[in-house]
Amino acid sequence: MSSDTPVRVAVAAAGATTCLAGSADATWASVRAGASGLGPLSLFEAGSTGRSGTVGEVAGLAGLTGGPRLAALAEAALTEALRQAEAAGVDRRELAEAWVTVGISLGDIFEQTGPDVELDHFWDEVAGRLGLTGPVVVLSSACSSGTDAVGYGADLVASGIAPVVLAVGVDSLEPGKYAGHSGLKTMSPDRCRPYDADGDGTTLAEGACALVLTTADRLPGVPFAELRGWAASTDIDALTSPDLSGEGAARMLRAALAMAGATPADVAHLNGHGSGTPVNDALEAAVYAAVFPERDVAVSGTKGALGHSLGATGAVEALLTAYALRERVAPPTAGLRTPHDRWAGAPVATGEAPLPLDADRALGVSVTYGFGGANSCVVLTAGGAA
Repeated sequence: MSSDTPVRVAVAAAGATTCLAGSADATWASVRAGASGLGPLSLFEAGSTGRSGTVGEVAGLAGLTGGPRLAALAEAALTEALRQAEAAGVDRRELAEAWVTVGISLGDIFEQTGPDVELDHFWDEVAGRLGLTGPVVVLSSACSSGTDAVGYGADLVASGIAPVVLAVGVDSLEPGKYAGHSGLKTMSPDRCRPYDADGDGTTLAEGACALVLTTADRLPGVPFAELRGWAASTDIDALTSPDLSGEGAARMLRAALAMAGATPADVAHLNGHGSGTPVNDALEAAVYAAVFPERDVAVSGTKGALGHSLGATGAVEALLTAYALRERVAPPTAGLRTPHDRWAGAPVATGEAPLPLDADRALGVSVTYGFGGANSCVVLTAGGAA
């Protein structure tokens, strides 16, 4: 969507379940404190291809795999988001009839059998339990799926198609995806260390996040946060690697800022993709240098705390960016001890403590960079910001 007038889509409420905690507030509190939810893999055997035994598993799902596991993750995040949305004044009937955008990378397709393989085969169970009857759109763009679910949901609200949208990112740990990443050697033998000089790979994880999107005039009070811009681009450079020039990613960031009626000088915080792979870290440094040449925007990478939850990660990190703006801090980057030289001069939050944000800058940006150059981002403010 494009417009000459900057748009403002309200984030009325949110819910999340992650390897750190079972709610949005608790997940943020742990991330802000520098905690990590990464631990030993127990859900399945790593096998001979396993490069790492460390993952970000969500607790309390013992015995659940495949569709039931995805359903449990999505239901947990949505239950919290719907409860919070009602408390914020969103009409219960509009919530039940809301459009739903679901971001998911591969879900459990490697575990499915039979002629019909569907990413959203678990959704009917979730919708039935929660009484959701609205249209469902499923988006799968690798690691950017969750961000795209938020951006597309914001489009639906801003264009007037839907008064309320439930934007959901969800993904689970599965043997097939684990084996694939092992074969690609994207996983760290130890743990994810975003932007670190010794970073050597990512850590797979799972989770879910749901954001309730609407217009601010439908709420009796100040929204939790606001979406001011969103954009996506595709590098089409390689099947699994991004374009290291960063041109497509930089173009996407500039487009999202233009949609927000803003410039790079208005950005206080960048929640980076921070997967911890050397290729991704190099890409992000190039994009940062191109879009923020003054090197004065505070950077965090939250995958050191939460791991890489694939299709869920973009929605989770959009939520964490909103919290960061509300509390005016860039959270610690868990696992980051010594930033790589390519980040010299930039305010990158290490794993030791949060960084205060520039009080004169209102915006935060959350970015995701997926396999094959699928780039997405959202631009946010805290609720009530000018």
